Amino acid sequence: MSCEILLIDGNSMLFRAYYATLYSGARMSTSSGVSTNAVYGFVNMINKAIATIEPDYVMVAWDSGKPTFRHEAYEAYKGTRKELDPELKVQFPIVREFLDAYGIFRYEEDGIEADDIIGSLAKHYKDHKVVILTSDQDLLQCIDDTTSVMLMKKGITEMEVVDTKKLEELKQVRPKQIIDLKGLMGDSADNIPGVKGVGEKTATKLLLEYDSLEGVYDNIDKIKGKLKEKLEMDKDNAFMSKQLATIKTDCTVPVELDQLKYEANVPALNDFYTKYEMRSFMKNITVKPTKTNIEVKEVEALPKALVNEKEIYMVFDYDNQPFYDAQLYGVLVASDTTAYYLAKEYMLMDSVLATLLTSDLTKITNNAKEAYHLLDHAGLSYTDFSFDVQIAAFLCDNYINDEKQLAFKYNYQFEKTKDDVYGKSTSPKLADPDQRLTYVGDQMYIVQDLYPKLTEELKEKEMDHLFIEMEMPLTRILFNMEKQGVRTSQDVLEEIHGKTQVILQALEKEIHTLAGVTFNVNSPKQLAEVLFDTLGLKSNKKRSTAIDVLEKLRHTHPIIDKLIEYRKYQKIDSTYAVGLQKHIRKDGKIHTLYHQSLTQTGRLSSSNPNLQNLSVRDEESREVRRAFIPSEGCMLYAADYSQIELRVLAHMANEKQMIDAFTHGIDIHTKTAMLIFNVDKDEVTSAMRRQAKTVNFGMVYGQTQYGLSSELNIDMNTAKDFMDGYFRSYPQIKAFMDETIDFAKEHGYVKTMFNRRRIIKEINDKNYMTREFGKRAAMNAPIQGSAADLIKLAMIHVTKAMEEKQCKSKLILQIHDELVFDVPTDEMDMMEQLVKDAMEHVAKLQVPLVIDANFADNYLDSK
Repeated sequence: MSCEILLIDGNSMLFRAYYATLYSGARMSTSSGVSTNAVYGFVNMINKAIATIEPDYVMVAWDSGKPTFRHEAYEAYKGTRKELDPELKVQFPIVREFLDAYGIFRYEEDGIEADDIIGSLAKHYKDHKVVILTSDQDLLQCIDDTTSVMLMKKGITEMEVVDTKKLEELKQVRPKQIIDLKGLMGDSADNIPGVKGVGEKTATKLLLEYDSLEGVYDNIDKIKGKLKEKLEMDKDNAFMSKQLATIKTDCTVPVELDQLKYEANVPALNDFYTKYEMRSFMKNITVKPTKTNIEVKEVEALPKALVNEKEIYMVFDYDNQPFYDAQLYGVLVASDTTAYYLAKEYMLMDSVLATLLTSDLTKITNNAKEAYHLLDHAGLSYTDFSFDVQIAAFLCDNYINDEKQLAFKYNYQFEKTKDDVYGKSTSPKLADPDQRLTYVGDQMYIVQDLYPKLTEELKEKEMDHLFIEMEMPLTRILFNMEKQGVRTSQDVLEEIHGKTQVILQALEKEIHTLAGVTFNVNSPKQLAEVLFDTLGLKSNKKRSTAIDVLEKLRHTHPIIDKLIEYRKYQKIDSTYAVGLQKHIRKDGKIHTLYHQSLTQTGRLSSSNPNLQNLSVRDEESREVRRAFIPSEGCMLYAADYSQIELRVLAHMANEKQMIDAFTHGIDIHTKTAMLIFNVDKDEVTSAMRRQAKTVNFGMVYGQTQYGLSSELNIDMNTAKDFMDGYFRSYPQIKAFMDETIDFAKEHGYVKTMFNRRRIIKEINDKNYMTREFGKRAAMNAPIQGSAADLIKLAMIHVTKAMEEKQCKSKLILQIHDELVFDVPTDEMDMMEQLVKDAMEHVAKLQVPLVIDANFADNYLDSK
């Protein structure tokens, strides 16, 4: 053979990639929210096939999406296929972008399918060895002496090369008999009817005996009973189905072999992987060698001269665990190119370190909040750190939210990562002392290298005040909140667990009754059999029983509502009633971890556990909040900004009608309903207000006409009328949104009221769906980001006021636009006024900031 050609069935591989990764756990998407699970799976499969085959030539064939000769022959061909999931649709152009970056030729043609393109090329290049990569068994008919099929077997990594011999082992048929097989058994995926009641097993048996579809009908009198009746009744369908299943191998495909030559464009490919945050695929990255010109000296005492420095760099040597379990080994201190490593046993008695930690000199580190925890555990006193490199880098580029991305952005490449040295947080290991020393030395290099660069960049981007006055003070506040924790009642969680178990058992019985069979409701396989086989509900290829699939099956059978309810209570039980108990520590409290550099909008997030996602959607889920209780002799005080994002929108858009409503205390949803429906206040119904509320908040998130119609269950024209009415009523909001999008297109970012930037990479993307996402992100980021900034400022102002009053009260939780305090009963009056004053006067807007606040003996009742 002179060369090897790899022909790839693009549509079947992308569909395979999408559904194989869709229900595998975490949804894959970029940090800006663009879905990439299908792209990831597609890239994985292409890379594996190329590595296995090592082809000289590669081509991907696609269906054009237009009707073909098969549709002309049978109007219902592929008629049962549902509309593409929006999350899959957006990934088609991204995959084409991947192929173009890679340098892989792609081809599609109206009137024929990808299978016909592949079949014709395989036949045309019969003097070469051809391998067809697909997950569609139709292409098995193309197998011959020079053509084999690499068939996807399982997931996105398991493939099997099928030749003539292997095909006979698998299916007991020859390649040419594949079309006879389809003629008899049909193909539900393509809506090819075949003979009703004849499956693969029966069809194979007939072909083994009579060789072909024609042979079956030539010997029809030898076939007895019901099978003969079925064959006679559907004879026309059988021959039509065979015709539909036959791949054309005589198409003229205007492609020269040289066009398919495989030569990977590594730089362009790496740019693609960077853009879509698939760095694990990156190859041959040109990275400047990182030379840590820092000399690390192990000492028993720090040099006294360090106390005379204006700036001190500190990097801590500690294992890869949450703060409450972290083991501190030592600290690396530097002022220039020499760094001094002080082991923990010497830290506690070193007077120079004590002076440095408590002085007002500029202290620079890579994780200030973690440092506070480590120093606190060690029993050392300290003042605030001045500069946190990770937070500064995140402000300058909101895509940098961890150590790996920081290293990637600034071209650092070291031999060991933190996971390499200390093990993962889920499986820690006893770290080697030399490796630890090398690792913290590398970290010191990053801190020293980036400090001047980031200081300058923050000034250039006018975010130095945001960093100094908001983000750095917040590190200390969050440390105190994490340390304080929130008291949690295990008894309440156990009570909820008991109740949900009773409900789950009752629901399980109802589900069994509706199914007419007993089965394991928690088994996806068994549930799929019940839904799609026993009850005959419509399934997708994956036969998935995920919650979004069940939602689409609502109203098809009473069992679906019960299953959705079962899933809800199951989540309440596993995630909250049982799950939260695992996080209650010996002090009877949950100590969640807060993160400043994870969310694109600048909002805080939390983990271990995530308390930001405590559901408020329904009464049963809200009940979990009852488990959060005050300390002895205290009450919980929850203060929530009222409609903060709409107030921010009114201010930033300078929308007079909305400003007037907020200024005069008019309910904004009622006001919007009055304007949209052109009615007086007393004519606004609850339904009108609900719709107006949806439109109000939809505008904040850049909601589309389609999104609004889905949310309100109305037709597209009505949704358009609502949106048109909204923008007529609030013309400055439309102008503000348009100006924001134009600014993003020109500059590549948008800003909050406090100059926080959010980079919008998608805003000028070639892909329409990606651009539309960019527009929505651009509209939302200034509003949500400003609201996030306001709650952060509120935390700082409230904390300062509490310190001035020497309060015993503690700020213990921040959830979205709400602050929760643990307040001794003798400070209730003082805290009520103090929090109100601080939160409502944190910034001067054109509209008043208002809080809804209540005392209670549990978090649920404070709402």
